[in-house]
Amino acid sequence: MNPVKITIDTKEVTQTLARLSPMLNEAVRKKAIRKGFKPFVANLRAVLVNAPYVRSGKNTHRKAIGAATRVSSPKRMGPAGAPIRAELGVQLGKKGGARARNKQFVYPWKENGFMHKNSGRMIPGNHYGDIWGKANVARIMQAISTEILIEARKILGMGNTSVPK
Repeated sequence: MNPVKITIDTKEVTQTLARLSPMLNEAVRKKAIRKGFKPFVANLRAVLVNAPYVRSGKNTHRKAIGAATRVSSPKRMGPAGAPIRAELGVQLGKKGGARARNKQFVYPWKENGFMHKNSGRMIPGNHYGDIWGKANVARIMQAISTEILIEARKILGMGNTSVPK
């Protein structure tokens, strides 16, 4: 699965963030990304751990895939008007975390498929993560932009911090 890549560049969000100082702007964007993605990370984790893969995979690998599912966003977001970028997916290698213990290495094989060494035939991938990502990208973008507006309005001291959905 390629990570679900989100880029938010709406007029209302940009205008609201422009009223903040650069440090507050970046802090609001990072906090909103974490809060906006939170329910979707758990949802994707559940999809990947419970996916009925063709060759089922061991439980330790499933747990590692679940533990390594996370959000990543650039360390520095860029200037005030820059689009907001974030990714949601499975972190491979040692960066996957201590609970994954580098056992999530089977994930790309399950998701994308592989060429069988002995028989030479292609074992197809299931693409559960890709399907989930394409189905939820609009909802994720809406959740993040809503959280950005709520956080920015809290800091700016605007009265009503709730945003209509």
